Amino acid sequence: MYYYYAFGIEEQILVSFPDGFWFAGYVFLALHLFTILRSLRNTIKSEVVIIVSVVTLLFVIYNVFTLASSKFLVDVDFSALLVTIAYPILDLILIIPSAIILISLWKDYQHSIPWFLSSLSLLINAVADDGYVHDFVRGNSQNLWFWELFYVTDFIIMAGALFWYNRFHISDELRKKKKITIE
Repeated sequence: MYYYYAFGIEEQILVSFPDGFWFAGYVFLALHLFTILRSLRNTIKSEVVIIVSVVTLLFVIYNVFTLASSKFLVDVDFSALLVTIAYPILDLILIIPSAIILISLWKDYQHSIPWFLSSLSLLINAVADDGYVHDFVRGNSQNLWFWELFYVTDFIIMAGALFWYNRFHISDELRKKKKITIE
């Protein structure tokens, strides 16, 4: 989007500088999710981890084979191929811990709502990245606006998750600390 709005350049196949910032964002999100997983390790069931991991692995295999069967592999360099495949895979790396946390916190109402919204946001982002990559690879640039609606929906849902978390979780912790210091 930066190249499109800032420079007026249409979609390009080559790897761009902003891709590095996006990949850095995935690192921080993954670290956060794996830290939460570590704190919940006593409540996580191994069956949930296995099921979520298998479904994610099947989705990654589907993406790789779909991209491998297109003419995109013939017309592009290796770095562009890696970046194109990396987005859906990195989304799924975020969805695995998010889905596990969601299922583990299902009965805790205050925590389950923001994790449901966060997991839904990550899922919508993965669907958008997957659809965007497939249309981009096939040269259907006229359909890319459709996937941008998914991205907007993703951001709105994520904002709702952060609002809920801030309003009902962080605020409760701050109130408890104030009560302790007052007493």
